Amino acid sequence: MNPSNFDEAKRMMEKSFAASMYDLQNECGVNHNPEDLPSIDGILEKSEETPLVFYQDETMVGGAVLTIHEDNNNILNLLFVDSNNLDRGIGYRAWLEIENRYPQTKTWTTVTPPCLMRNVYFYVNKCGFHIIRVDDPKSDEPMFVFQKVMRK
Repeated sequence: MNPSNFDEAKRMMEKSFAASMYDLQNECGVNHNPEDLPSIDGILEKSEETPLVFYQDETMVGGAVLTIHEDNNNILNLLFVDSNNLDRGIGYRAWLEIENRYPQTKTWTTVTPPCLMRNVYFYVNKCGFHIIRVDDPKSDEPMFVFQKVMRK
């Protein structure tokens, strides 16, 4: 991600997460305001975060934001796919590209709400993550914490 494609990536991410917020309301009964959406504003200036975009046939189809740590226990902060391109394997191919780009990674960690079964399925069944804990299990918005061990 760079200044020339940032606005397009931001619009795509916001549209993708707006669809997830709709799912949260319908599947989980959780109400969210538009300001609850994740933001990538300022991401290009954050040295600790690595923003990526993914292209297919010269068209942007998704993106991700990573935190790469010196100890190689890394974090997938966001992964999004253009809502017009769901169910085409783009998210999985994007994930494989991330794994290939960071072969030194020991572990990847990410989070998602348990009621977003599409996300849970993707991380566990497609990408090989394991649920390692539930954060805030008694809250209205618990989160599954996923981890994938790449190497020890």
